[in-house]
Amino acid sequence: MLRKDIKFDRPGPAIVQADLDRVTAALGGIQLPQEYERYMLRLNGAAPDIVLDDRPLSQLLRVWWPVGSPGADDGHGVMLGEMHKIDVDPKVVSDLLTTHHDIAHLLPPSSIAFANSAGGGRFLFDLRPDRFGEVLHWSYLHLAGAEMLAQQPYHNVAWVARDFIDFLNRIEIEPANWNIWEAALPPDSDMDWRPE
Repeated sequence: MLRKDIKFDRPGPAIVQADLDRVTAALGGIQLPQEYERYMLRLNGAAPDIVLDDRPLSQLLRVWWPVGSPGADDGHGVMLGEMHKIDVDPKVVSDLLTTHHDIAHLLPPSSIAFANSAGGGRFLFDLRPDRFGEVLHWSYLHLAGAEMLAQQPYHNVAWVARDFIDFLNRIEIEPANWNIWEAALPPDSDMDWRPE
């Protein structure tokens, strides 16, 4: 169930199932998580915002980096950017299909980006059967060369949420004091997730 304090703003143009089917066919016939498909049909990439006192605030998600990941030194907070839309205008920067065609070769196999994050990163759906629908964060800042991508495609990926609804429910507002926020995490918060 979705939290009550999340509002959605700036949806893309209205789409129907045929539009969604066209996009998934163009993506090679992949299956998208059902709750995400429902969101797209209803809101098409609308931005989830936490609004307090009628003021939208910066949106943040906690991430769990695997031990030894280059991103682990950056902390556990990632700012949420634009959600990708399905748009009739191919020039839209946050278009789901355009983004996939532009950066899929840099992402882990069996994943698709659905939202931007600060620093050029992306939030992804893991499409592997045993982890289908889990939300990951891919860090552009920690992207290594082609050899590393071939050997360790998850070297710059952190875990975010069990599914799309869990992702939305985990959105937080930017803390006033990052040190206090970071210190509140358990010391072994990265020990539970392994990308492969």
